[in-house]
Amino acid sequence: MYPERPTPERPQLIRSRNKGGLETPLAGRIWRETRLIFAPPAWYDTLTYACLVFGVVAFFGSFVGLNILILGPEVLVWTGPLVFFSGLWGQLSSERMTCDTRAKSYARREGQGLFKRIVRGSLAELDAVVLLAEQDPTPTLGGQMVVYRLVLHWKHNKEPLLIIGTERHVLSTGMNLNAKAGHIAHNGARWASILGLPFYDNSYFHSPEPLRVL
Repeated sequence: MYPERPTPERPQLIRSRNKGGLETPLAGRIWRETRLIFAPPAWYDTLTYACLVFGVVAFFGSFVGLNILILGPEVLVWTGPLVFFSGLWGQLSSERMTCDTRAKSYARREGQGLFKRIVRGSLAELDAVVLLAEQDPTPTLGGQMVVYRLVLHWKHNKEPLLIIGTERHVLSTGMNLNAKAGHIAHNGARWASILGLPFYDNSYFHSPEPLRVL
């Protein structure tokens, strides 16, 4: 048996690459009953592409006296590039993965920044789906913030981990760490079943963020 497989009785032994961008939210969806896709939600792609378009229009429009809402050319000339690079950073931070359940294969756009790569492989290389819970030690209004993450593992750490789902909740004082993990745990068990993988619910104890910011 693979010795570093995460189980609910033992914290994860993780060796993953650090991240150099945003923690892009991914969501799973089934397409044509044969593909399980993990990708940013539609609102994320729409927002980042809108920033790219607005940035270009605002920057070049400033040279011809374009006014957008209350923003004049003297503001657009520097606002445009800032908005453009915000959208570009958002797109360069995102990863995607498509799992073909009929062909038993996957294709993943892996990495952050300019040096992305397309990784292809067999679903047999995947090891498990694990639900983690990160507890923010800083108190918030109404309780304490907890971040639930579904993490996809590869056997023998063949590829870096992939966070395939994220939820944030505020827990009232005295609530168990996994008190609001029901919805994301259901999704994790479902995705694991489709991929033919075990699902481990480790949301009852604190786990640090698996992909650390550089």
